[in-house]
Amino acid sequence: MEIKRYQNKYCFKKRSVAEHMWSVSKIAEGLAIWESKKFKNKVDMAKVLQKAINHDMIEQTTGDILGPTKKKTPAMKEAVEEIEELAFNEVIEKELPKSWRNQFRSYILNPKTDDIEGQIIRAADIIDTIIESIEEIKLGNDIFKAVLLDSSKSLIQVDLVSVRYFIKYAITDFEVDIEEYFGKELHDFRESLNFDPKVFEACQDIGSDL
Repeated sequence: MEIKRYQNKYCFKKRSVAEHMWSVSKIAEGLAIWESKKFKNKVDMAKVLQKAINHDMIEQTTGDILGPTKKKTPAMKEAVEEIEELAFNEVIEKELPKSWRNQFRSYILNPKTDDIEGQIIRAADIIDTIIESIEEIKLGNDIFKAVLLDSSKSLIQVDLVSVRYFIKYAITDFEVDIEEYFGKELHDFRESLNFDPKVFEACQDIGSDL
């Protein structure tokens, strides 16, 4: 899938939808490991990865319809969902064995479900956008400052302990000023987070550090 992301923005580093899906898959895998190993939550890893590698597959048919455009109005959101449903029915479904169709319909058209696997996909998608945005900003592309702020606000809305752990500890790996780049809302949210060290004592197969 050579469809490019951010078709309405100048990018120093061009990325395809396929590259994005691979990156989201790796991030989702990491979040799922944290959820299951560090925090002892039940996660279906196979479901996470199947959702991740398919979550933007519909764009091979519709193209990359930008998120803000999709959600501009309720009518627009409904229209895009209808277009995606038609695209699946008319193109993608015909390429799948009949016994796979219902399962893949869910993975492709509704990957960000309310269960833990769907929320991991939601978070991984946002985190990859954060990574893309910081790369562009560091290269001098200030267009992505607004994208980064919006993504930061979205990330703190995802109710996963792995996401809170990412915000508290992993976000420093970007080596940027957190309030300046991610905004005061995420900065203050991060400052409010505390993790009991005892949470990690039972984790023998992975370290409690990053």
